[in-house]
Amino acid sequence: MDYEKKAQELLDNLGTVKDRIKGVSGLKAAIEAIPEVVALVENLGVEEVIASADKKKLAVAVINALVDIPFLPESVEGMLIGWAIDAVISAFNKLLGHNWLLQVANS
Repeated sequence: MDYEKKAQELLDNLGTVKDRIKGVSGLKAAIEAIPEVVALVENLGVEEVIASADKKKLAVAVINALVDIPFLPESVEGMLIGWAIDAVISAFNKLLGHNWLLQVANS
């Protein structure tokens, strides 16, 4: 899968509900948007068969397409974003349980 291309397709077809994701311009906003990006990728997984590892890579690509961290190579940016995604998902799982994605999708 070409994650960058798929990420751009997702961003181009988001719709008005996800304007906040489109508006991400900084690292803090990107971290705050992680739950919505993960929900977006999970919803895509309903339409297409996407393995869990590919879902994470796609979520990283979506956030990486939105934010550029100056002076860091793309590979390092991707690694940092991946860690942030893992941390946010872990925190949400602990705080809200494993069905938190439904709450995000319905908001």
